[in-house]
Amino acid sequence: MERHQPAGIDRLIEIFLTSLTALPLPWRTAPLGLCLSGGVDSSALAIAASKALESAPEAFPQGVRAFHARHGLRGSESSGDAASVRELCGRLGLALTEVDASVPHGPGLEARARAARYDAIRLAAGPATLLATAHHRDDQTETVLLRLLRGAGPVGLRGIHPLRADGVWRPFLSVPRTSLAAMCEDCGWTPRQDSSNLDTAFARNALRHEFIPALEQEHPGVSEVLAALGDAAQRLEPYIERALIRLSESVHLAVDDRGFSCDLSHLDDPATDPELELLLDRVWTKFGRRPWAGQQRARLLSDAASGSTGRRAGGQGELAIWGSRKLRIERA
Repeated sequence: MERHQPAGIDRLIEIFLTSLTALPLPWRTAPLGLCLSGGVDSSALAIAASKALESAPEAFPQGVRAFHARHGLRGSESSGDAASVRELCGRLGLALTEVDASVPHGPGLEARARAARYDAIRLAAGPATLLATAHHRDDQTETVLLRLLRGAGPVGLRGIHPLRADGVWRPFLSVPRTSLAAMCEDCGWTPRQDSSNLDTAFARNALRHEFIPALEQEHPGVSEVLAALGDAAQRLEPYIERALIRLSESVHLAVDDRGFSCDLSHLDDPATDPELELLLDRVWTKFGRRPWAGQQRARLLSDAASGSTGRRAGGQGELAIWGSRKLRIERA
């Protein structure tokens, strides 16, 4: 790496350390693991972490390690990614652990690969390790827009969390992708390019390469606005959580292996209650099911709240049963 350190690098190191020191205990003093793919973003993460370790070793009492997950989905290109990560970690003096992360068959390749990657790295790192990923402001913009287009409500619009409950940390959510690319260039490092990231058959890639650039051209600054929307929704999260806890208690929400039930007796108009909508969305999602569509759900809640008795199939084959203003949803 070059000895000269441009101001942009100093700024990213400052952001990295500030984000680290703001974490709650015990994550703030946990061992740090860097999730590296070999691409621009994770290369910048590795450089920032190594330089932060040099300048403030006291901030890393249990050290820093790097991890690279091998999916083996792209043949020689995947092998090249692994070799690039090895070279970068060698230059930076970071200990590297490589893990195999086979991707199970099924729909949604990106989601399956992501889950396999996290599971494999978490297993290798241990449950007490803080795992840093290089998600940035552009990722936040894309996530918020994807969820908005899919009809997400306030909870869904929270986007990417800076710190997940399981210790996955995103220190660069306020940083645009261009700054991370500039860091690699300033340090004389050429990252890998994942050819699958150019495939616009994937919804996120289509947004990144086509939709958002066109939107930005018509409305300059809209990317930053969308990312800020995600941040604002996250700040509302504690208030929403408290409201949903109160509501779940008032409707006597009960969840079991087959489904869930609730009592609508004390709600004035369940079909238009926004908090109930959020609560039901969460429970449906917990079971890995897609929540019933708006009109279908409104009709169901109106029927259940009317005091009548009935049953109806809907969603992805769920069965709704109601009577005495109580509603039960069961998976087929």
